[in-house]
Amino acid sequence: MKNNLLKKYQQLNMPHKFLVTEVDNILKKKYKAVEVPVNEFIEFKKDPFVDYSTFVKSYFIQNEEILNSLYSEKEKADIDRMRECIQEMRAAGELLLPQPSDEDYDLQVRYTNFAEGRLIAVILESIDRQYVSGFQMQGAMCEKLYHEL
Repeated sequence: MKNNLLKKYQQLNMPHKFLVTEVDNILKKKYKAVEVPVNEFIEFKKDPFVDYSTFVKSYFIQNEEILNSLYSEKEKADIDRMRECIQEMRAAGELLLPQPSDEDYDLQVRYTNFAEGRLIAVILESIDRQYVSGFQMQGAMCEKLYHEL
C-alpha cells in the first residue's frame, strides 16, 4: 500500500523545492507585496530560534484589499478586538502614540500596524541562496498565507 501511495505521489510531479525567484514573483503579483531590505528585520539577529544569515528576501504586504481577502472571519474578529484594546489603552494613557522623534519610531509604527492587521511581513530564507528553505511571518495571524508559503 505504501508503495502505491508513493508512486501516485511521484506521478503528480509536484515540485519539492521552490526557487526564491518563483516565490518572489508570486508574492509580488498575487499579494502585491513590496520588497524591503532584509536588514529591516535586524531584530531577528538576536533570536536564538532563527538563522538570520539565511534571510534572502523580505516583503511587506499592506494592500488593504489583499489583506482583507487573506484574513478569515475569525482572524478579522481577533484583529477588531486588538484594535479596540489598543484604542482603550491609548485613551487610558497606558499606551502612547509613537512620535517621529522617538528613536525607534518606524519599528513602533510597524508593530502597531502588525497588531491592527494593516501589515504582514514575509521573510524568505534560503540556505543555498537559490531555493526557499523556510520563511518568517510577522503580523496578525493569517493562516491562508501561512499555509500557502
